[in-house]
Amino acid sequence: MFQRVALLLLCLTACGGKRLPTGPGSPPDRTGDGWEVASFEDQGLQRSWFDWLEHDVAEGTVEEPDAVVVARDGRLVYERYWNGFKREDAHDLRSATKSLTSLLVGMAHERGLLPDLDAPVLSLLPHLLPVRNADPRKERITLRHLLQMRTGLACDDWNPDSPGNEERMADTDDWVRFIVDVPMQDEPGTVTRYCTGGVVLLGAALEHVSGRSVADLSREWLFAPLKVQDFAWQPAGKRGTDTGGHLRLRPRDFLKVGQVVLGGGEWQGERLVSGEWVAESGKALGPLGDAGYGLLWWSTRFVIQGVPVEVSFARGNGGQYVFIAPSLGLTAAFTASHYNEAGSSLPLELFGRYVLPAALGLERPGPEAAARK
Repeated sequence: MFQRVALLLLCLTACGGKRLPTGPGSPPDRTGDGWEVASFEDQGLQRSWFDWLEHDVAEGTVEEPDAVVVARDGRLVYERYWNGFKREDAHDLRSATKSLTSLLVGMAHERGLLPDLDAPVLSLLPHLLPVRNADPRKERITLRHLLQMRTGLACDDWNPDSPGNEERMADTDDWVRFIVDVPMQDEPGTVTRYCTGGVVLLGAALEHVSGRSVADLSREWLFAPLKVQDFAWQPAGKRGTDTGGHLRLRPRDFLKVGQVVLGGGEWQGERLVSGEWVAESGKALGPLGDAGYGLLWWSTRFVIQGVPVEVSFARGNGGQYVFIAPSLGLTAAFTASHYNEAGSSLPLELFGRYVLPAALGLERPGPEAAARK
């Protein structure tokens, strides 16, 4: 403890009080929100890596996150905030929302509301017919294709000239109508393109077949069991729900989603979604950009001083990530405000450079701590 205090005092002197974190550090506080807490030592993590994380952020060696919370074996071990954020502040998760939508679709599937993932999505939304740019291929788009980002629509959020780009969609009053009217580009199921509109369409199907809002469904199926009270979905234009982004959660609650995935669909002994759904969602069907992509969940391999660690994760613009490393019993959630900047991928660096080495029990300092393949 003395060494930790001394390090932080040294940082305070060097940084003039700038870029220092708030929050309990380790062990975190018990707040009655469902998390059990423990110290680094109790859960077998090397404390020094987290001291260096705080030191390097204060020195400007790495960019500043808004929050970092970490749990091991179901116990919260670390909780820190920067940039004026506090524990009670809900954060915009941006596209990490998509991974929560995947969980809700799995829950609906297992409740019989969406029994056939290979059902054509337009057959579930007949009120949207007829659509513009009619094409037989459009009639073959299924729920599974939406989950896989393989709709065949001319929709690519990474291409500003794409007809279905999310920025074009955001300028309309009816996002669902916008996306079903986008022209086709490929046969469904053949090409992966990052398309937020397809995930919004998933939410529309979920709301239509259930007759309930996504907010109500998520409260009953997911957030109430997790003791999450502060959450907010955003509208998809002037109607429906944006299931492709902008859900607001507190970091400790965001981390609970990672713990559900780590637990194979369970939270503290309560089954929320099947282990089969969790496994299928996290299994990469192929690459999408810099990582593998499954059913709205990402995956990658970190190599930490020669040790490979398989990780699945949700990610959102600006630096919103929750990581799950099953082999280490580890989950970590990050939020940040580096929207549309290189710092948007900051959590990948922080998780690999500091959190994984701590969980592996490695000594610090040392050579370059982490690389991803």
